Amino acid sequence: MPTITSEHLHALLASAHRDAALVVVAGKAAVVPADPGRGDGPEEALVITTRNAVIAELDTGANEEQIESLAQRLDVALDSLGG
Repeated sequence: MPTITSEHLHALLASAHRDAALVVVAGKAAVVPADPGRGDGPEEALVITTRNAVIAELDTGANEEQIESLAQRLDVALDSLGG
């Protein structure tokens, strides 16, 4: 079962917080209002991506297939880190 799914990316994109980030804490993915690397959010969080990075990656015309593909790539990257 993947840690990062398209639902996480949808939640990240839907966040009202411009600085929102997708993080993994204790093996679970979550969207937090701000990038913990900037001193906001849980310190033990591993930042996977930010809302702005996903917007830049997907462009404005992203479809569900592109979102799913990005989620899979992020999940594989996390697995390669031992997450």
